[in-house]
Amino acid sequence: MSRSAIEISGKKFRTANISKRVRKIVISPIKEMSILADLREEKSDADVISFGQGIPWWDTPEYIKNGIREALKEVDTAKYTLEPGITELRVLVAKQLEKSKRVKKVEPKKEVMITVGCQEAIDCALATLIDHSDEVLLLEPGFASHIEQIIQFGGKPIFVPLQERGGWRFDIKECEKRITKKTRAILFSNPSNPTGMVLTKKEVEDIGRLAIKHNLIVITDETYDFLTYDNVKHFSPASLPRLRERVILCGSFSKKYAMTGYRVGFAYADEGIIDHMLKVHDALAICAPAISQKAAIAALKGPQNSVKESIKKFTEQRKLMCRELDSLPHILQYEKPMGAYYILAKVKRPNIDSFKLAIKILYEANVIIIPGAAFGPSGEGHIRFSFAGEPKNIKVGFERLRKWFEKWESRGYNL
Repeated sequence: MSRSAIEISGKKFRTANISKRVRKIVISPIKEMSILADLREEKSDADVISFGQGIPWWDTPEYIKNGIREALKEVDTAKYTLEPGITELRVLVAKQLEKSKRVKKVEPKKEVMITVGCQEAIDCALATLIDHSDEVLLLEPGFASHIEQIIQFGGKPIFVPLQERGGWRFDIKECEKRITKKTRAILFSNPSNPTGMVLTKKEVEDIGRLAIKHNLIVITDETYDFLTYDNVKHFSPASLPRLRERVILCGSFSKKYAMTGYRVGFAYADEGIIDHMLKVHDALAICAPAISQKAAIAALKGPQNSVKESIKKFTEQRKLMCRELDSLPHILQYEKPMGAYYILAKVKRPNIDSFKLAIKILYEANVIIIPGAAFGPSGEGHIRFSFAGEPKNIKVGFERLRKWFEKWESRGYNL
């Protein structure tokens, strides 16, 4: 079955002159659903509400914008930066890692590189670590793009299912029995996109023990490290000294500072790994945009009140979305997210094709949701909601969904 929402909706992709490698991957269905919505709006002027892509609805904080305005006056903003990034930014990232994650003695010029978003950092990591047919363990349901990134570089994603009951928990036994001679790394987001799961300290330590025992590299996507709820604490494997040589920590400024459009992130790893990741980074992008790097400098140097405010907003929006989901108990059930701003809800009907369901809801209810199958085998039968959008749209979107689900029931749940 295709992993492409666009293909499932009817599009035929060209194959002539296209490499087998690229034919194997798809655009992340998270983005595909927005593309389909854009095409629908173009044809019908439909007012589509999105619970799809995770984009904070408020603007970038003014102090960051002021930093950008000042940067535009500087001649070097129009030029390439150092390939690994502006030194000042790497120093600030190193200090942040030492302060927030208790990583000791980070060397900014040797162990930190600035990338075109967190996703490019993961690209650089995977390209550095895997050869054709090498395996990468993925905790799943997991971020859809991670699947495509592994395949893109010739690797094979090996899915390690999380235990849904109790909040999508990691099982070390399930993980270890999937390790083979071809396993090179384990990749996950923490807090998790799409489940909102936050790994406990013990779970992180379990992953670390497996990495040491089987000579694996741990790639951790910590885009949402700032955003946890109910006094749950984020714990990074990078804070474990014994893992220092086998952790690649990938981070982002996108969600924390409402800078998704600036495309700037970073990677932290042992110097010996960063040396090779920089070769990939040079081939892919040369450097992250200077203006975006300077925006990130302004973000880290300025007051952090905006981050506290965003956490308050997301906390309220989580409550709002949970209330709306609770109004559909006969259709959906979910585990309350402890981090990030996503909920992966189970559809309480047998044999649900989540891609067909999501496309049907888009076309008939004008609401974007993401098919759970995009996030791995355990995601099938689920749909993902983002509560990063405007609160008023959460209410309006669920009004549409309630009406649509009533009609769906009357049709006998046919897709």
